[in-house]
Amino acid sequence: MVNEQKRFALFLATSDSTFVKKTYGGYFNVFVSTFGEDGEQWDLFRVIDGEFPDDKDLDKYDGFVISGSLHDAFGDDDWIVKLCSLCQKLDDMKKKVLGICFGHQV
Repeated sequence: MVNEQKRFALFLATSDSTFVKKTYGGYFNVFVSTFGEDGEQWDLFRVIDGEFPDDKDLDKYDGFVISGSLHDAFGDDDWIVKLCSLCQKLDDMKKKVLGICFGHQV
């Protein structure tokens, strides 16, 4: 019996600082090293820059992580509104979502 590889998406709601880039190679690496396990696939979506998965691909993921941000979770920036809408869709699909700080508020 072969186990299928688990797949997760990170919705990055912040930009990499110079320190984080230099020290860790970016926030994506921080999240994967903290939450990831061997054999998992992690995909990065820089939602702060308008990068989102296609709706047709959402079923491919076992879970989603939404990072923190310096932005207001109740703001009306296009990407925040789209992220909130996506969270509603993920909830309707009964998908697992972990929100950290800003991500939890969304």
